[in-house]
Amino acid sequence: MLYRYLVVPIFILAQFQIAGEIFAQEAGIEVIRVTADPLSSVDNHLIQPAQILSKKELKTRGIQNIGETVSRELGVTSSDFGAGVGRPVIRGQGGGRVKVLENGISSMDASTVSNDHATSSEPVFAEQIEILRGPATLLYGSGASGGLVNVVTHRIPTRLPEGGLEGDALLQYESVNDGLTGAASVNAGTGNLALHLSGMKRDTDDYHIPGFAESEPDAGEEPGTVENSATETETVAAGASYLGAAGMFGFSVSGVDNGYGIPGHHPHEEGAVVEEAGGVTIDMEQIRYDLAAAVDTPIQGIREIKTRWGYNDYEHAEIEPNGDTGTLFTNEELEGRVEAIHEPMGNWDGVFGLQVNRRDFAAVGEEAFLPASEQDAIALFLVEKADFNQWHLDLGMRYEDQASDASTGLSADHNLISVGGGANYEYSDGYQLGISLGRNQRGPTIEELFANGPHLATNAFEIGATGLGDETSINIDLSWHKTGGRHTFQVNLFYNMINDFIYLQEQDLNGDGVVDRVMEDFSGDIAEILPPDEDEEPVLLFHSQADASFIGFEAETVLNLFEADDNKLDLRLWTDFVNGKLNNNGHLPRINPLRVGASLDYERGAWNFNLDYTHTEDQNNTAALEDPTAGYDMLNLYAGYTFDMEGTSLTLFARGTNLLDEQARRHTSVVKNIAPLPGRSGIIGIRAAF
Repeated sequence: MLYRYLVVPIFILAQFQIAGEIFAQEAGIEVIRVTADPLSSVDNHLIQPAQILSKKELKTRGIQNIGETVSRELGVTSSDFGAGVGRPVIRGQGGGRVKVLENGISSMDASTVSNDHATSSEPVFAEQIEILRGPATLLYGSGASGGLVNVVTHRIPTRLPEGGLEGDALLQYESVNDGLTGAASVNAGTGNLALHLSGMKRDTDDYHIPGFAESEPDAGEEPGTVENSATETETVAAGASYLGAAGMFGFSVSGVDNGYGIPGHHPHEEGAVVEEAGGVTIDMEQIRYDLAAAVDTPIQGIREIKTRWGYNDYEHAEIEPNGDTGTLFTNEELEGRVEAIHEPMGNWDGVFGLQVNRRDFAAVGEEAFLPASEQDAIALFLVEKADFNQWHLDLGMRYEDQASDASTGLSADHNLISVGGGANYEYSDGYQLGISLGRNQRGPTIEELFANGPHLATNAFEIGATGLGDETSINIDLSWHKTGGRHTFQVNLFYNMINDFIYLQEQDLNGDGVVDRVMEDFSGDIAEILPPDEDEEPVLLFHSQADASFIGFEAETVLNLFEADDNKLDLRLWTDFVNGKLNNNGHLPRINPLRVGASLDYERGAWNFNLDYTHTEDQNNTAALEDPTAGYDMLNLYAGYTFDMEGTSLTLFARGTNLLDEQARRHTSVVKNIAPLPGRSGIIGIRAAF
């Protein structure tokens, strides 16, 4: 294919250009503060550099969900479930192994419970989005072996706006789903008081696709649309802070009301098949309260103490076609953390602290597949950084005690110890070699432990296991990167060996070579497994455990092709790959295939253009009973023009997505066979900032 003969050779040539320093002029290194790293204001080094999507970059990205927003980043894709759901997948790992944070606190939704559950974090309000891996993730959880994604919203203001008032607003229309999105955010301040107010509303219809929704369409099925994929979302948030010379105190309250359809066929209680147009819908509601405070130099030896707390009241109702609630999920959760940044001890800067979490989860209804459960966790953490001439070192450790109890009387306790460290060697100005080693432990989630029943939205019968042990992962990363100047690059090689890896696996208990399907009242008797022609009934899934490994690479270069006066042209070339396998038992399910991409960013005065191309390879390295997926090419275009007026800027923009109108099925999606990605779409909109 064309990309093999053009993109890959250009990428290799660019690396030789970089290594040979063809470009002679260098610019200064831009320092971006990573809010998820408490030491970023002290030492901006990270063994594995954070991937930061700035507010400017986010303007050219999709805003339907957080997974879609970050899916073009190196090593990152999305586990979408139709248009309303998209959770980040990092290096082949998703679910609870990738933490989604909002301003450093968990999103506190139920998105890890099932693939059809959306995250509550909205990218439309993000000031920046941070993707972290390595020792720094131990600040936030033992289970983040894949990494973490932190959505920074500043709902609790951390600064006074210039001139006392600032804000922005967005209005956009999208053709592929007849979707309309409107959002606005205002920050005000006077004296030491800062205020925040924001809101958003999004309405979309079912989205259009080229061809059929199902990879093997039924007779009489109509092409062109993924039925039951419409969405309707409303959010609102308000916050206030007192910002003093010696610290700050602030709080916020936010609400989300998210409704979206679940594509596909779903049997209801009578066992009849309901077509997509009358399928299951989700009504998700969340009210969240956040509090933050910081004190400078409270005692000798401590530079700063910071604390952040969040409380969440969450409901997720799965509505059957007849309007009844099949399952109601509730999640009341409290999470808090205290961080203390100590004064330098020789060459070492560090932060230590405490994190607590309490979760009260319940699922009620005929299709409830989880018992009411409680999970409590308390953790101690420490991260240290040091510079020794050309060497930079990171060390991190975390101890976590986790207890899970179900209303059925089942329980499980886990003591988790995670450690990590790494070193960077700057062998020439801006050029670094790095190595990172980590041993992480993750305890099973409540759904992995206690699931036992049918789940209507995913058309599955899930069975957990209270005897599941701790996952223990050994992570090795090697990196070579250059920062700053007119050209940058990074090359990463990684190997993650996970003992007792927990995964959800389709079953073939009767040995007929076909995925088992069962009725909603399945008792566990093999004799109750249905014949293969009953292909609309729930799939039988077990939470299983086996040793696994992930190995892969990532490479990226950004070249400033020219820059003069108000003209600037940058070229980005990148590729990533991961192979996930169960040791001695074949490939893991839903592992994203090789990707190769290129993009051009051009700025000329008030104009801004972005042309982005990504090729995704076929995925034939599939798990037992899993279907392969075909490769596809994505071509996107963005153009914007900004009018600068006194104190206000107005941007008119247009985006074209999937311009080749490809039928694209993400291999990471559990509904890839019934819900491909949207087809060709045109987006027009206007942004205002003051």
